[in-house]
Amino acid sequence: MQKATIYYLGSKNRSAIEQIIEPARSAWELHPTSDDELKSVHELPRNTLILIDEDHRPDDSWLWLLKKEKGHSFAILTILPEGAKPPDDPEMNVDYVESPVTSWRFVRSINQLIAYTSSQRQIQDLQKKLTLRGQELSELNKIGVALSAERDPDKLLEMILTRTREITLADAGSLYLVEKIPEIPTDEKDFWRDKQLRFKLAQNDSISASYTEFVLPVEKKSMAGYTALTGAPLNIEDAYKLNPDSEVQINRTFDQKMGYRTVSVLCIPMENHRNEIIGVLQLINRKRDWQTKLSFDKELSEQIEPFDNRCVEMASSLASQAAVSIENMNLYEEIKKLFEGFIVASVHAIEQRDPTTSGHSERVATLTVGLARTVDSLDSGPYRNAKFSRDDIQQINYASLLHDFGKIGVRENVLVKAKKLYPEQLEAVKSRFKYIKKAMELKYAEKKYQILLEHGKQNGKSRIRILEDEFKAHLNTLDSHLEFILKANEPRILEEGGYERLIEIGQFVFRENGSIEPYLNDQEIRLLSIGKGSLSESERKDIESHVIHTFNFLSKIPWASHLKDIPEIAYAHHEKLDGKGYPRGLASERIPLPAKMMTISDIYDALTAWDRPYKKAVPTEKALDILSGEMKEGKIDPYLFQLFLDAKIYSLVKRPEEVE
Repeated sequence: MQKATIYYLGSKNRSAIEQIIEPARSAWELHPTSDDELKSVHELPRNTLILIDEDHRPDDSWLWLLKKEKGHSFAILTILPEGAKPPDDPEMNVDYVESPVTSWRFVRSINQLIAYTSSQRQIQDLQKKLTLRGQELSELNKIGVALSAERDPDKLLEMILTRTREITLADAGSLYLVEKIPEIPTDEKDFWRDKQLRFKLAQNDSISASYTEFVLPVEKKSMAGYTALTGAPLNIEDAYKLNPDSEVQINRTFDQKMGYRTVSVLCIPMENHRNEIIGVLQLINRKRDWQTKLSFDKELSEQIEPFDNRCVEMASSLASQAAVSIENMNLYEEIKKLFEGFIVASVHAIEQRDPTTSGHSERVATLTVGLARTVDSLDSGPYRNAKFSRDDIQQINYASLLHDFGKIGVRENVLVKAKKLYPEQLEAVKSRFKYIKKAMELKYAEKKYQILLEHGKQNGKSRIRILEDEFKAHLNTLDSHLEFILKANEPRILEEGGYERLIEIGQFVFRENGSIEPYLNDQEIRLLSIGKGSLSESERKDIESHVIHTFNFLSKIPWASHLKDIPEIAYAHHEKLDGKGYPRGLASERIPLPAKMMTISDIYDALTAWDRPYKKAVPTEKALDILSGEMKEGKIDPYLFQLFLDAKIYSLVKRPEEVE
């Protein structure tokens, strides 16, 4: 049992007190002292008693201050003058004896008071432990919540290692993940046959060092490998003092290279719900003071201590939570990859209906995400407060990939229409002109034959020459008409007077199977008269309806909360700031910011696309000039377009010949 310490203030009964205490010196230790000396004691020993003699009277403020500073972990025994009466209701840790001091009364009071202070100390210790355990549990709970909420794999691993180091006061640490070796087949009887450990992450508070990932075999000679194979914590007091015969040994390469010294080490396995080890946490050098930066030219024992059992318990508890979070993250990533695979497959399926736009959606996604990341990095300008989280970027990427998905609802012949006439219509026109030409040849052959019959070969020469000149002129006119039709069929602006020329051609007729037919019918004239592009007004509306189809389709998908804006973003990618976009004619303030970015990307790629056979790709400089014109007309966001230029977002998409 620990000795009781008695601080003695006064002197009158000192001789009697020393005689009483002398037989019990193994249990009690008397320390004559003064007020100032007592108040300067940093921490009172356990089982402390303050003995105040009758000739020493500290005032009440002194006693109050002492109790405040030292708590109730001590007792006070006061010797009263003969005949004096003690207070009626003394505190539990205060007692009084009357002078002259008698042995039995003095000893009984001291024993009672020391027993009381001992019990109070035990209660305080238990309360501290309970408070500490409560704080630890609360901290573990907070860490668990934070881990479960983190969906970024790199940030999750950083958080796991950082928080484990914090609760164990580890100066450094590393994290290993178990992974499959691709070329080795799985053996159900030997879990580790096709496994290796990947060094994923390291942290160190005392030195600055760069780390690269590497793999190592799962073997007992490494600390991480030993922990993985045994599935049990490995706690080493001093890694440099391991028994030479020990299975596990330290690799000193890092210490020697960086001037570090690994002393205490704690390795904790991370085990999933199937009792499989999925990783190992390695903690190094438990510091006596978390804020200390280790100095290796000083005594290490003053800075570093072994990891205790509580560290093992806390780290093991956190490792269990970490394993669950990593498993959940892996599952999340697998589902995400599956879903992204579905999206890409869907986009490719749609693009198969119009192979000429293959790759457009992916290029638009690359450009839009690049612009979004640039906006997110701003610290000035109108969009300095626009921040995009990892989930926001994912949402923008998905919306960009799926922005043209509604083309599945557009008639395929309209969707792939490259010129003003449909291919079958153009073939009909060509066949018609070929027929007219043959009919014309036959007609003139008959006339020539008639001349020969009536005038003979010699006398009919001049008439035949006139007839041949007339035939050639008609053929030239016919060829000229067809050449103009072919030219007008291109998706360019119709030249001045072109509509009148088409009307004129349509007034020519020919006879077929007893009926009279025009060179061009009304529908052909209407389509060839399209002023710009290849689509008629009704066809253009059909194409534009793909935005509505996209919105309707995407709205039927039960998106997660962080992806819920995908339908609305895709819905607005053809809207313009001046309210003249489609399909809803939204004003600027109603257009989502991601949609404004996508509009710029969509126009740029449509202009510069190199894989469309019906039009030549516009050079980058020309495309940017066209976008600049759109900006000046108030159709696209000027600040976003300037970012598109300044950050060279357009360079994120390379033409095939630009890819090394």
